[in-house]
Amino acid sequence: MNDSGFTADTATRRLILVSGDQAQSEAWVVGQLSAKELGAGLWVAETAPAGIQPTPAGRVTEVLGAEYRLLVFNAYQGFHPDAFAAAVGTLRGGGDCVVLAPALDAWPAFADPDKTRFACYPRSLRDMRGLFLERLVRLWRPDVAVCPVNPDDSQLALRVAGPPASEFHLTAEQQDAVAAIERVAHGHARRPLVLTADRGRGKSTVLGVAAARLLQGGLARVTVVAPGRAAVATLFRHALAALGRDGHAVADIEIGGGILCFRLPSECMTTAAKGLGLVLVDEAAAIPVAVLNRLLAQSNRLVFSSTVHGYEGSGRGFDLRFRSLLQQAMPQWHGLHLSAPVRWPEGDPLEALLNASFLLDAGLNDVDTDQPPVVERIAPSTLVTDERLLRSTFGLLINAHYQTRPSDLRQLLDNPDVHLWLARAGGTVVGVLLASAEGGFDQAMALRVLSGERRPRGHLLPQSLAVHAGLDPALRLSTLRVQRIAVHPQLRRRGIGQRLLEALAGWATDRQFDLLGCAYGVDLPLLAFWQVAGFVPVRLGVRVDPASAAHSLFMLRGLSQAGRDLALLGQRDFHAALPWSLAASLKDLDSRLAVVLLNGRDCADLAPSPADRRALERIASGTRQPATAEAAVWKSLVAKAAAGESPERLAALIAWSVQGRSLEEVCRTFSVAGRKALEIQLQDLLSDR
Repeated sequence: MNDSGFTADTATRRLILVSGDQAQSEAWVVGQLSAKELGAGLWVAETAPAGIQPTPAGRVTEVLGAEYRLLVFNAYQGFHPDAFAAAVGTLRGGGDCVVLAPALDAWPAFADPDKTRFACYPRSLRDMRGLFLERLVRLWRPDVAVCPVNPDDSQLALRVAGPPASEFHLTAEQQDAVAAIERVAHGHARRPLVLTADRGRGKSTVLGVAAARLLQGGLARVTVVAPGRAAVATLFRHALAALGRDGHAVADIEIGGGILCFRLPSECMTTAAKGLGLVLVDEAAAIPVAVLNRLLAQSNRLVFSSTVHGYEGSGRGFDLRFRSLLQQAMPQWHGLHLSAPVRWPEGDPLEALLNASFLLDAGLNDVDTDQPPVVERIAPSTLVTDERLLRSTFGLLINAHYQTRPSDLRQLLDNPDVHLWLARAGGTVVGVLLASAEGGFDQAMALRVLSGERRPRGHLLPQSLAVHAGLDPALRLSTLRVQRIAVHPQLRRRGIGQRLLEALAGWATDRQFDLLGCAYGVDLPLLAFWQVAGFVPVRLGVRVDPASAAHSLFMLRGLSQAGRDLALLGQRDFHAALPWSLAASLKDLDSRLAVVLLNGRDCADLAPSPADRRALERIASGTRQPATAEAAVWKSLVAKAAAGESPERLAALIAWSVQGRSLEEVCRTFSVAGRKALEIQLQDLLSDR
């Protein structure tokens, strides 16, 4: 028996496929088990037989971190891939995963209710393809992990896992990880730990136990940083469990003489984000590099944790992007990987089946060719018949974006409004672009949207632009929104992304689309990329996304004359309002971004008066104080940004004068010595007129 309480001959898990009608299948499961055994299981469904408490698929995340001895998943009520993969992760070794579904041969044609999540107006369930289930059925043929059951004549007996050990024990690998975290807290400063693990390896347990022990031992504060509260619920539960306390609320918790607290990435970007103590950054792959940089600058004791293979997104990109940054900032960092599962044994066939089904372990192939990439549109049916191509495509998407999940695989294969372009070099996928068709509403629906009567499913870009930016024609025009664009990390900055966008533009023009669009958490490199591709800004979200710590920027590129007219109108409206927004809702926006976004603005409305000119000349000569001519300075700085002045030269002054940030904050952010130094910068800038 190992530290997890499993024995090698009983700990494997099986997938039991029960194929009858829904009521018959439910009755067969209930007839197999006692009430106590059913009560120890997780029943994922909207409804369940009498006496059983169901957990809807959309709420499975609420039970992550718990352990179940049996899992029943009702696929008749919708096969939600994310919920299924997460639920399987809660199943202890030795237990069965029971799926209630149509017979395998009939399942792909089944009108799966889950597909309605992806059916954008005016499409319905019947418009969606069945390629996802077609592939799943091919992978789920009977073998050591998969046992088909006919309720009418089956002799199979369901297995329920044994109860968890009465006493909690860490595995040897987990103990090593806890000790490594304790060394970060008490050893030499500026020696961060990077902790990685596949799903189900007890990473959250390690973080929670370590936090509890350190706080009990006298540490004043442990701060957990993560993209959302749900992501660390298990961590907090294990921290309390290590103290013999129940609870799972993610909140400030007193432990010993210290406190365990939670912070969103956006909260770490503020000036108040100091004094964090030991910082545990969970799911670090999901956190913007700007936040990680800020944490590196303000904290000396850090643990970065990331999932490598997971149903809620993956961290392979974290390995490639962040470790080089960490090497420069704190070269004495060290890494630790948790490899042994804690709820099931090594080589568990159900885990292998899950990875294959949802490509959770899809990786990146090395590029060993100098051939120029070939860009082409790929039909989903091609991916279903070419598993190698599908795996390399999805692997690149997972690497590039932390939120790539099993549901994205289903949408790629089943949604007729999602289109795929690939760039391949020497047979290797080196670039991927996903785009979705939006807009094209008739007049009646457009009016209902504008009046607030309807918010049709999907159509993110046109509805947002019409409702929040006043660009009403966006509802009537047809748009292709770029959902994801990814380039192999070995070939970035070689124009592959631009080639993918040009292929998309050509195809869309031929099919009479009016616009290309995108919406993303803005930063300087991404903004530059989209500008090179001919996209112009038309809306900037006023709120910082709590997880990305960035404002969402909406951009357009016109294809038809109507599309070009709308993009130009949107850009003009955006530019006109931006200076005033920077002093209000966008006061926290990165000032360098503000400078770049102002570039190209028509400043006719800010033409200086003769009095303004005299004031600016005297400020430049040092004979007048800027505070006595604030309006003239304000207009001059906006005009300088509009004319293309460099962000490096202008950002501090924009933050001070246009955004109205405090002198203290400006000096700290931009390493300026004080007011006099800022005024000298202004004098130098105005002297260039």
